[in-house]
Amino acid sequence: MFSGIVETTGTVKSVQVLPGGKRFIIESEPFIFDDLKNGDSIAVNGTCQTVEEVRGNSFQIFSVPETLSLTNMDFFSQGTIVNLERPLKFNDRIGGHIVQGHIEAMADVKSIESHENYWDIEIAFRSPYVIPKGSISMDGISLTIHEITKDGFRVQIIPETLKKTNIPHWKTGTKVNMETDYLIKAFDHISRWREQN
Repeated sequence: MFSGIVETTGTVKSVQVLPGGKRFIIESEPFIFDDLKNGDSIAVNGTCQTVEEVRGNSFQIFSVPETLSLTNMDFFSQGTIVNLERPLKFNDRIGGHIVQGHIEAMADVKSIESHENYWDIEIAFRSPYVIPKGSISMDGISLTIHEITKDGFRVQIIPETLKKTNIPHWKTGTKVNMETDYLIKAFDHISRWREQN
């Protein structure tokens, strides 16, 4: 479980295509994950992955076909900048919202407007779980939905988020990983179950 508060970005150093998926080596400078070890979970662009091996300032993960089909990890190449977050500790504050790391789909960046102290970004993604002023995770970043639009929604990005995430590398047409609010989905599922039983 994660909070959507990205700790740092990393750079994809290598991609190995294998019959059962892809293996990635990701480097972060400075490497802040001094407690990262084999078997740990880590969110890479919001996708929960398992660390296979830690090597100095880098770590290795393996992504299966289902993950690659649902996320932008299939588009990773050497030099891709990715968002990184370690799992929550139960004694820590949650600064964002509950994020599982279970990506539902990819969505396209429809437009980006750069203002003096913030960016305004429109995402082409429609879902009943996208609500005004609600929470959403995009590439693992916990964001507040600013406005619902005809084709999706808008978010506004503050300088601190721009500094710590891969958003400055986004452009029109960039595909980002989407995870809607788990609590809204759970409530909807329970309500539907009660209606049917």
